Amino acid sequence: MINTPGFWEKKNPIAFLLAPLSIIYLGCLKIYEIFNKEIDVDIPVICVGNLVAGGSGKTPVTIELRKLLTQKGSKTFVLTRGYKGRLNGPTIVSKKSQYIDVSDEALIHAKHGLTCMAKNKKLGASFCKENGANMIIMDDGLQSKDIKKNFKILVVDNQYGFGNNFVLPAGPMRQTIGQTIKRCDAIIIIKNEDTDIVDKTINHENIFFAKKKIRLKKLNNKNVLVFSGLGNNNNFVEKLQKLKIKIKLIKKFPDHYNYSENEISEIIRTAKEQQLSVVCTEKDYVKIPNKFRKYINVAYLELKIFSSDRLIKLIKQKLIKI
Repeated sequence: MINTPGFWEKKNPIAFLLAPLSIIYLGCLKIYEIFNKEIDVDIPVICVGNLVAGGSGKTPVTIELRKLLTQKGSKTFVLTRGYKGRLNGPTIVSKKSQYIDVSDEALIHAKHGLTCMAKNKKLGASFCKENGANMIIMDDGLQSKDIKKNFKILVVDNQYGFGNNFVLPAGPMRQTIGQTIKRCDAIIIIKNEDTDIVDKTINHENIFFAKKKIRLKKLNNKNVLVFSGLGNNNNFVEKLQKLKIKIKLIKKFPDHYNYSENEISEIIRTAKEQQLSVVCTEKDYVKIPNKFRKYINVAYLELKIFSSDRLIKLIKQKLIKI
């Protein structure tokens, strides 16, 4: 379950009570779209985004897409706004950057290639181009009016779907389903299980499926304490359970949570007392002080896009026309 208010999960009295505010929100969004214009940076821009507030899998899709699209000698930049990072940018993110400056997700992207963090996407895109970019992949930004996006991909978490199908603040959606789908060139549905929460509610000619998996080195102790600060903590725990490890303690934190040294120290102390291995995600690990890292095991999230050859062909055909 995505780490969002409980009443967003299903239609309920609170959601209906807040529905008038959703109409106001949509009205403000329309005004924003009318009075803001997108700039064309003259290089291909691919946008990977979602429809709901909270985690849906944009970042692993962006990472995998970069791998599939980047050719020898090309300079593909990932552009991210660096959510909760204190710098405005634009700036190039390196492996030595501090997460507090550029955000946890920007640091993860930097491990896979050229990455730019910018609160202002227009400045960020221009900065990428000035630094030799011949393609930009945006992590998030489907709803923003800033840069002309040549190919738009909507990522949907099949486990959560669209929640109660209400728009903010009555529900988790940033726009209406029909409005978003109509604007997208492709949809990637991440199927965590063999369920059909959203499969039958989406009508689009270019639907692709993906699956997440966890890569974790052999643990000294199969009994585990798990902690994470994600948009979808439960999904991470479920993936770990499939690795046949024995999860004895679970500590869940809000998405993009900044851990204090005392909190990490307490987690490690508890694990030692109960003879447990400690496991967290890569997104959490980049925020852990170096002195604690030797006590913590990293679970790396990997994603496989099915029919990826067809998706890449579709993208290239669209980009050739620009």
